[in-house]
Amino acid sequence: MTSVRTFFVLFLLTAVASPALAQGGDVSRAELEDGGTATVVEVVDGDTIVLDTGRQVLLVGIQAPKLPLGRHGFEKWPLADEAKAALEDLVLGRAVTLKYGGQKVGRHNRLLAHLFTLDGRWIQGTLLRNGHARVYSFADNRSLVAEMLSREAVSRQRQNGIWSHPYYVVLDLVTSADHLDR
Repeated sequence: MTSVRTFFVLFLLTAVASPALAQGGDVSRAELEDGGTATVVEVVDGDTIVLDTGRQVLLVGIQAPKLPLGRHGFEKWPLADEAKAALEDLVLGRAVTLKYGGQKVGRHNRLLAHLFTLDGRWIQGTLLRNGHARVYSFADNRSLVAEMLSREAVSRQRQNGIWSHPYYVVLDLVTSADHLDR
């Protein structure tokens, strides 16, 4: 019953979202603090970039499939290369505006920001809508999480990107117990 109720709530959120939100357009940034504008000079993976200032930015609120990035024994997650390529297509070589909605710097000294192109495209929202990432938020940085969950729900329903791959299937309570270390 709870899963049916959750689905219904997510469905309603999706149904009442503005057309701009559903299409990956601008979102209300009133609650976000301005972090300035810089140019993206490198895309590290599907949710991390490097600016012309030398600072690394983690796109807050999402997690894209992971690449090994020099970590010994770490296996690349399925669709990690596609997620990185999608982010490159959106921002590499382009000016972006950083916006903060909580903690500004993470434990690895990366900036934790929402990214917007100069024409107003919200990068996290676009990646979620297209299935190149999932929502991954923390208590100290939950700005725009309702919008992110709405876009993820649409992407899951449409089986976009990661949601079409068995590696990312959402498990129910019974099935997930089979994956726990005992």
